[in-house]
Amino acid sequence: MTNRKLSHNALIACLCSAMALGACTAPVDRPLTVDGTRNASFNDDYAECHTQAATFKDGTGTEYAATGAVVGGLIGAADADDALEGAVVGAAVGGLVGSAEAASERDHTRRDVLIRCMQNRGHSVIG
Repeated sequence: MTNRKLSHNALIACLCSAMALGACTAPVDRPLTVDGTRNASFNDDYAECHTQAATFKDGTGTEYAATGAVVGGLIGAADADDALEGAVVGAAVGGLVGSAEAASERDHTRRDVLIRCMQNRGHSVIG
């Protein structure tokens, strides 16, 4: 009974951690910081660059989730009296945390794509 309660507490703690990771993202929609004035083509360029960044995919999400699930499953199996139950709970928690980390990484990458696109079009975007 204690291990089941511990598994549920660990699951809740990891879900809270995953949600906290999701809150630390740099979304594409956050306003850009520009060093100087915005020229006449800024808004049109922004719309095109934003679309490009918002649809950018690099394929890392699956890797993060899979790695989290494997590591979580191994830790859960080693830490529980019932290895199978521990592995399942650990894999679920690890997969969720890995997915949250992937989402955060993807958001940062998309933000970087937006900034580079605007800079390549001659805008003095610094962040």
